[in-house]
Amino acid sequence: MLPTFLARLADPAIETVLLCGCGGGFDFLQGATLLPELERLGKRVILGSYSFGEPERIDDAPVVYTAETGAVVKRVLGHSSPPPDYGPEVHLASFLDQERPEGAPHFVYAYYARAFTVPALRAFYAELVRRHAVDAVVLVDGGSDSLMRGDEEGLGDPIEDAVSVGAVASLEGVKLKLLCSIGLGADRFNGVSDAASLRAIAELTEAGGFLGAVSLEPTSPGYRFYKRCIEHVYANQTFRSALTGFILSAAEGHFGGEEVPPALRSRVSPGRFFVWPLMAMVWAFDVEVVAGRSKIVGWIRDCTTVRDCHLALRRGRTLLAEGPREVENLPRQEDMVGY
Repeated sequence: MLPTFLARLADPAIETVLLCGCGGGFDFLQGATLLPELERLGKRVILGSYSFGEPERIDDAPVVYTAETGAVVKRVLGHSSPPPDYGPEVHLASFLDQERPEGAPHFVYAYYARAFTVPALRAFYAELVRRHAVDAVVLVDGGSDSLMRGDEEGLGDPIEDAVSVGAVASLEGVKLKLLCSIGLGADRFNGVSDAASLRAIAELTEAGGFLGAVSLEPTSPGYRFYKRCIEHVYANQTFRSALTGFILSAAEGHFGGEEVPPALRSRVSPGRFFVWPLMAMVWAFDVEVVAGRSKIVGWIRDCTTVRDCHLALRRGRTLLAEGPREVENLPRQEDMVGY
């Protein structure tokens, strides 16, 4: 019953794992759910944020890489100085120093998700592979917009995810490339329908790209570690992530959309959200299969500027033979009675 993705990560040939966000926001922090298991497996983990926080706003953190797009990457430590509203990279590093003092000082690579193209991000990851002898890359997407092909009615924030997927899929010199989606259903508030997300999983399964799923049980080491991490981050900055609130609420057994759970009270209103257990699951996929299915990756793969990526997305959408799909909905229970 061991999921395929965990069995592959357990391979002794996988010694160093690059664990990074797929598409901005708190994506890289959702990777904290996997850290205890990676530690148990004896893996060395390198952390990358690929976040919407701008590294230029973080002081006392050296620039360690400059991309061909001009974007900079900083090596952030727990004592670095972020702005008061948003600095999860710094706070994750300080949390790890607190929780794992034997490995201190911990660091996180901070780089702005909206400043990279596929070639630029691939070049940076290739540098990390060389610098740290990386064997596996694990992208973590908070939500499911990374699974969108490009012909769906709603895509969420597709460019940043597609840049990550395209860059890692074409990356050479690593033994394993995974995409993990956590918070399935949260992107319905970003235009991605639940039916489209579940259809994507079905199509990836048919193509051989689905590598298993696990639930975040409220008593599991991964969930407890993740919750302590988020509490530490929130104690040090003002920004709150709705996606993180959905994951925490689902893992603790909340359901529905009428009573707002504590973890979501600063972000949503009654009747304007919906929590379900699928948000507290880690869904894993082969990055190369995801990239091969994605029209978006194909459209932007060779773009050399972020602006060109957006133009290519719009052009690709207009050239779809049958146009974008209509909004996809799950069948109503009333319509299924009697079948």
